Amino acid sequence: MEPYVLGVDSGGTKCLIRAVRPDGTFLAEYSGETSRHHGLEEAEVVRRIERTVDACLAQFGGKREACLAVAAGVSGIDSDEDAAIVDRIYHSLEGFSCPIRCLNDAELTHYAVTGGVGVLVISGTGSIAYGKNAAGESARVGGWVFTIMSDEGSGSYISRQALHHFSRYLDGCAEETELVRLVKKRVGISTRKELMDLCIQLGTPPWTLPRLSIEVDEAAAAGDPYALAILEDAARCTFRLADILVQKLRLYEEAQFKVGVWGSAIVKSQYHFSEFCRLFHEKYDNVSVVKPQKDAADGACRLALEMIGKQ
Repeated sequence: MEPYVLGVDSGGTKCLIRAVRPDGTFLAEYSGETSRHHGLEEAEVVRRIERTVDACLAQFGGKREACLAVAAGVSGIDSDEDAAIVDRIYHSLEGFSCPIRCLNDAELTHYAVTGGVGVLVISGTGSIAYGKNAAGESARVGGWVFTIMSDEGSGSYISRQALHHFSRYLDGCAEETELVRLVKKRVGISTRKELMDLCIQLGTPPWTLPRLSIEVDEAAAAGDPYALAILEDAARCTFRLADILVQKLRLYEEAQFKVGVWGSAIVKSQYHFSEFCRLFHEKYDNVSVVKPQKDAADGACRLALEMIGKQ
């Protein structure tokens, strides 16, 4: 039986499992349905993970008893109670007698981008920052629901700001610029009634909002002052999230420290990222701002290899 380790990237839209050999070479991967414990019975979560594991192992004839370690980054581990639930779920998987480690997906992406020391800010649908220093001290900030004014600087935050600007245009308080034209085209509305109906129909979860980050980026590239102001504000938000942890963990005392970014709202936004970098380099001369070179599953595999001393 060929030995291997498994890296798991379990988010809100998918559960991706990747298998690699002890020397780190790729064996197989499979992306299955989301396996978050929020909103699902534990038994159903286990069934979903089991199906994804089976599909991954089937690609190379892998046996569960040959697995050396499992590292899983799971979204929604936001408390000790969540951690206990997820740990119970993964340790109930049939046939695995190897070490299994489950951690918040922000911790996993932090490991993937920074190598384990530094700060990572995530700006995707939501926003959160996680950090760890060389002494092993860790902290996180953000990641709360947007109804209490969290998710600042995220894609949903940028989208809400774009819709707010559109409402100001309908009120006659802002001129029709490229941002207004792009929002009109994207959501297909042009009147107060249509905007109100859209917002009522969407309800409260941020993932129901129309994703307008791309439109804001396009308008900013065209020089739209309102779009530029939205992205400058988003960059200040993500900078604050990360800088709180730089201060809390005293990373500025290091000769050099890393701040990583993750999530399409900052990684794929040239203006958001460049403004974020400017704010950090303006405050610190010993900071290195880095983008991800690998995905979260790669970070999970590297962590699993570290668990068996094969990093």
